[in-house]
Amino acid sequence: RCLSDWSSDVCSSDLIYNKDKLFKISRSKFASFVLRCKLCFYLEQKKGLKPIPQIPFTLNNAVDFNLKQTFDDYRVKKLPHQIMIDNDLEHVIPFAHPELDNWRDSIHKGIQYHHLGTNLLLTGGIDDVWIDTKTDELIVIDYKAQAKNTLEELEPNRYWSNLYHEDFKLQLSFYRYLFFKNNFPVKKTAYIVHCNAKKGVPFEDVLEFHTSLIPYETNIDNIEPNIFAIKKCLDSDEYPSPQQDCPYCAHYISRKVIFEKDGYIQKISRSEEHTSELQSLRHLVC
Repeated sequence: RCLSDWSSDVCSSDLIYNKDKLFKISRSKFASFVLRCKLCFYLEQKKGLKPIPQIPFTLNNAVDFNLKQTFDDYRVKKLPHQIMIDNDLEHVIPFAHPELDNWRDSIHKGIQYHHLGTNLLLTGGIDDVWIDTKTDELIVIDYKAQAKNTLEELEPNRYWSNLYHEDFKLQLSFYRYLFFKNNFPVKKTAYIVHCNAKKGVPFEDVLEFHTSLIPYETNIDNIEPNIFAIKKCLDSDEYPSPQQDCPYCAHYISRKVIFEKDGYIQKISRSEEHTSELQSLRHLVC
């Protein structure tokens, strides 16, 4: 990217934390603070530094879309899907609610809860929610499309022992918390509808999957303490320490050391002055 693009790396003021205004904390922002790097979180939310763009998972999104359509059919029929029956959940059906489309809209809506103690608006865009017709309790559901080498890796104990699935655990627990705070009775047990792409199958314009249901016992005990920790972090004028294994902080520090060694910082400063002049001329021309 050229230097003239650097100014676009700072978020607009309405996306930067202001203690006097309601501030949105999405599920992904919450996970960024709890599981990843608090310094990166602070720079993004307090200082307005845009996060590094992620490659969109378009294939995963296609699987999610198809799953939603499938379960929506059963939602209309008020019947359990075969995967529910196969897992002794004949009494469970997809939950029908007028707010479902909003709950699924992670960008603009999601299921929301205004935490009055911190003036933070907690939001999360769910994939699905089911209901136990015996107890009228909701069940949090998330879809995942992966390509594990063996089906044994999908056994709950082994699946949840995977360090990279800590984010999934927090995700399910966070969604349960949001539903609970919206006065819905919610089961502690949530589920991953897991679509595992089959390997070693001749590819003829069809990608085959093995779909399974992976239960998880959610835990919302640490949600509230972390909400207050986020508030304290955002209200502070001191930078938090970086996560020791944060790849972004490590990469930045490595670049800075190399730049300073080669005197490149001064070159960038001169280039920024020149870029500012070019931008002024561009405004005149436009």
